[in-house]
Amino acid sequence: MKRRNFRLAGLLAGFVAAFLAVAAPVAGASGGSPRPRIEITWLGGATMAIRFNALTILTDPTFGDGAEAFMMGDPNEMFDLKVGPTIKAHRRLTPFPGIALGTVDLVLLSHAHEDHFDQKAQADLNPALPMILPIADVDQVKAKGFKNLDGVKWGETRKIDARPGQVTITAIPAHHSRNPQMEKYVGVGNGYWIEFSNGAWKRTVYWTGDAFPTADVVKTIRNLGKPDIMVAHLGGVGTTGPLGQVSMGAEDVVALAAEIQPRKVLPIHHSTYTLFLEPIGELAVKSIGKPYGLDLISEGTTALYD
Repeated sequence: MKRRNFRLAGLLAGFVAAFLAVAAPVAGASGGSPRPRIEITWLGGATMAIRFNALTILTDPTFGDGAEAFMMGDPNEMFDLKVGPTIKAHRRLTPFPGIALGTVDLVLLSHAHEDHFDQKAQADLNPALPMILPIADVDQVKAKGFKNLDGVKWGETRKIDARPGQVTITAIPAHHSRNPQMEKYVGVGNGYWIEFSNGAWKRTVYWTGDAFPTADVVKTIRNLGKPDIMVAHLGGVGTTGPLGQVSMGAEDVVALAAEIQPRKVLPIHHSTYTLFLEPIGELAVKSIGKPYGLDLISEGTTALYD
């Protein structure tokens, strides 16, 4: 099937999926003071604004638009692994919804590839803004002028005041490839287990990063518990290139959900760039009859969880 037709088929499946599940707040107690809630606004790619009480977390910032949204090698194109890919411009298919950068308290980075931290974000963000990121990326990001960097290894935890309440962030393994031999080319990053609490109220989010359902990922999450929300990266990137698949497809997400049993699945890292090969409609179809709720939201819209 030609790529254009493949994308069209996925778009049609996405319309069908809209009738299957939509992002909605979990019902709270009636009357009295409003319960705390998590607001997740998807800004395209792996970029989210996560708001909880007075705290706003920006994930994997990518702000570029149009035909030259960011510059990076293309894992979907064949190249000599000994030489590396040709650096090229990548197109964004949807306009960046925008975010008031003055409201951002913290940047949370899964890894520093340019489709997760693009050149425009590097230019626009305040270099003094606090950032939590993989320990392996600290030197690279520091060289770009950022000063307030907190590198975390897998298993390490940070606690942030949410005024009121607290957010606890734990770094989780995230393998960018199923093939250990390819990790020297693509690197490894972090996923994150994020716990939001306010008094007796608590919710958990597992943000996968660019990961696969490997044994260590599954074991780590099972030890932490069943997440309320799994924010999953898709796109099926790399299936046509020499590195092989470097981001999950629908089958991977369904398999991971079966292992860790989230209550909700919120897919991101799809549809925004030509870099993404698999349409989101694939996950919609494969999620029919599954025990989790599939929260499909469009770029610039917000999923509410209370």
